[in-house]
Amino acid sequence: MFESLIREAASRFHLGDNAGRLVRQLVDTIFDPAYGGFAGLRKRFDDAGLDTLFASWIGTTPGDNVLQPDQFSAGFGQNLASGIASKLGIPPAAVNMAGAWLLPKIVGQLTQGGSIPSARPADYDRWFGTTTPAAGYSGGGTRPATAASGGFWKWLIPLIILIAAFLLFRSCKKDEAAAPPPPAPATTAQPAPTPEPEPAAQANARFGFENMDGKVMVNGRVAADADKTRLWDALKATYGENNLSGDISVDPATLPANWLDKLIAALPELKAKGLKFGFDGDKLSIDTSGMAESDRFAVSDKLRSLFGGFEISGLWDRAASALAGLKAGFSGADLVKALNLMNIYFDTGSATITRDSMETLTSAANAIKQAPAGTRIEVGGHTDNTGDAAANVTLSQQRADAVVAKLAELGVAADTLTAKGYGQEKPRASNDSEEGRAQNRRIEFAVTR
Repeated sequence: MFESLIREAASRFHLGDNAGRLVRQLVDTIFDPAYGGFAGLRKRFDDAGLDTLFASWIGTTPGDNVLQPDQFSAGFGQNLASGIASKLGIPPAAVNMAGAWLLPKIVGQLTQGGSIPSARPADYDRWFGTTTPAAGYSGGGTRPATAASGGFWKWLIPLIILIAAFLLFRSCKKDEAAAPPPPAPATTAQPAPTPEPEPAAQANARFGFENMDGKVMVNGRVAADADKTRLWDALKATYGENNLSGDISVDPATLPANWLDKLIAALPELKAKGLKFGFDGDKLSIDTSGMAESDRFAVSDKLRSLFGGFEISGLWDRAASALAGLKAGFSGADLVKALNLMNIYFDTGSATITRDSMETLTSAANAIKQAPAGTRIEVGGHTDNTGDAAANVTLSQQRADAVVAKLAELGVAADTLTAKGYGQEKPRASNDSEEGRAQNRRIEFAVTR
């Protein structure tokens, strides 16, 4: 049932064999009566103010990044997550990050058809391709069932050995009696063609970072010794050699680290205690759940500004905080107030939404889908006054259309949204400064019904 999830989690979060054990631990906890079973899990999310988000997973196939690592820790239970990390021998941050991606999908699979499980299903153990645990055994793994010992085996095993020896003896005699085949005519042997060597598969450059009360732990893989030396020297210069641990391996089959130069330049601004982040190729995952709220906003904004072309998960801005804080039964006005805290970015002069905006739009789509029945929302596109006014109207309409299309792709009902391009007609600030023009280039949401 969870094979594909385990495979993808192993690849996405570099968990190896721990991916299967993590999924098993999560599912075991969901059905553990000591924690209230499935109903207890839902109550913990309700207590954390996340019941609306939890409800959106039931009977569905949730996408990526619908739950943030800190939300996972708050809803699943920080102590439970830390306990799983201890059992698996991996950092709690890794459990929070992978768990935030896995849990919505696990809940969706457990509640197919909208049915809420009240107890562990009869075929539970077959989901993980294991046998029933032996009596008295517990934990993430299972113990294979063994046949009962007894007198039966005392005579059956010697009998099997005796039969095998007899058949082998007959086979040898038959081979001795058979006439040897005539020799094959001599031919000139032709050497087998040498196969062309296949190019080695190239893996992504990776880097993981965790600041625990000023003690920095890193891991990763780069393509060349020079890259490792530059990065390691920058880390020592920024945090101090005595505060640095971990290792960065070198593998020539690794793709170039397109984040390396920007990261080295940014390290002096990334000293906040509790910060965790990681690169996997052009994907950046961030966990700021261990930081003060104001620091979370600042660090997320800094990383987004530096790596705007990357696929970023875990950003924490005022919109993410507001959307996560929406209570069950929120109004349309509550919703658009949170949505209008979002920053949605586009490639310069175009209506192409940048990759770093995708997680923001996923959070928006999940919230809109929980809006009161009959709610209608306008997605308004706005520009500054740079350039031709008519062209600005066209561009703003295209951008509003692009946002509506992406939200529909993420599951928002088509009749919930309308798109309207206003161009430069409704500035939010003065166009006399770059800061004001930046405020005027925006997507703005409004309730129309």
